[in-house]
Amino acid sequence: MLQRELSRAADVGTKVWWENYVKDSAPFRGVKMPVIRAKLHAWHEDGVAERLDQSEQVTLALNLIERKFVEDKLAGILFLEEILLPRGAIDCRRDLERFAALFHPGGIYDWNVCDWFCVKVLGPMIRDRGKRCASMLAQWRSAPFLWQARAALVPFVNVAHDTAYHPMIAKTCNTLIRREERFAKTAVGWVLRDVSKHDRGFVERVLEDNLMHFSLESLRNATKYFDKARQQDMLMRLRSKGQ
Repeated sequence: MLQRELSRAADVGTKVWWENYVKDSAPFRGVKMPVIRAKLHAWHEDGVAERLDQSEQVTLALNLIERKFVEDKLAGILFLEEILLPRGAIDCRRDLERFAALFHPGGIYDWNVCDWFCVKVLGPMIRDRGKRCASMLAQWRSAPFLWQARAALVPFVNVAHDTAYHPMIAKTCNTLIRREERFAKTAVGWVLRDVSKHDRGFVERVLEDNLMHFSLESLRNATKYFDKARQQDMLMRLRSKGQ
C-alpha cells in the first residue's frame, strides 16, 4: 500500500516545517516531495500499471486526493500529472466533472493542494487540450466553493502567453475579484502578473475595469512587472478608495 510506505517515510521535522508554512491545511505526515514521487512511481510499477486499466487508475488517483493527509493528496496529483496525463488517460469532458467533486472538505480545501492541482494537472490539461477544455474549466468561476472557483483561474498561468485565452481570463478575473475571500483575489493578482509579461495592455484594461474590487495585496502582485511609477499610481488610487 502506498499510504503505508508514505507513513514509514514520515519525518517529524518535515511535518513541523510544513505545518508552520501552510496554515489551515489538511494534516501532514512529514514526507518530502522527492520521496513522495519515488514511492508513487515504485508503487505504480509494482503492480498497479498491470492490474488496472487507465480509467481505473484515474479513479485511484482521485481516491488518493480525497485521503486525509497532504502527502497522499500530492501523490494523487503526481499520479495524474506524471503518469496519466502523458499517456492520454485524462479526458476533459469526462473527467472535469469528477475533478469538480474533489473540491470539498476532505478533498481539496487549502491553497497548497489547490495550487498544486491547478499548476500540475489542470494547467497542462488546458494547454494540451485547447480552448474548448479551458472554456469548460472556466465555468467553475461561479462555484460556491472558494477553492473550486480559484481553480477556474489559476491554471491559466500555463497559457498566460497566449492571447486566445485572454477573453476567458478577463471574464474569470471579473468574477473572482468581486469575491471577498483573500484567495479569490490573490488568484487574480497571480494570473494577471504572469499575463503582464506578455501583454501589459490587456492587464491594464482588466485592472481599470475592476480596480475598486482589488485588495492591495492582489493589486501589488498584478502590477509587479509594471514600472514603479505606474504601479505606485494604481496603488495610491486604490488606497484613496479606502482599501
